[in-house]
Amino acid sequence: MITFCKRHALAPGVRCDNCEHDYADELPTRRSAKILLAPSVALVAGGLVFGLLLPITFGGAVGSLIMAGLACGTAVSAGAGACRLVERTSRALFLREKAGSLPPARLLPSPRRPG
Repeated sequence: MITFCKRHALAPGVRCDNCEHDYADELPTRRSAKILLAPSVALVAGGLVFGLLLPITFGGAVGSLIMAGLACGTAVSAGAGACRLVERTSRALFLREKAGSLPPARLLPSPRRPG
């Protein structure tokens, strides 16, 4: 769907400055959601990996180090994934909200040819 003439069309992935400014204004809300969501997701994921690997660990310090490393790596990855999910979802919801402010499309009759 083209909303501008070719001369004034925005490049793919580029949005107008007003929309980007409005999105940047919502940064504190997104940051709060990340602070609430990411640690809990990381703790649950790390705990699950730790609990699942506990019965099959090797004895001694080496086995404990490997298991702790896997659990920590899983926790960090899950926390980062939760942050990415919050960003992606908030961007999609923002764009959906902005698209709702456009007037609905309508079909225009074709121009009549003289003759």
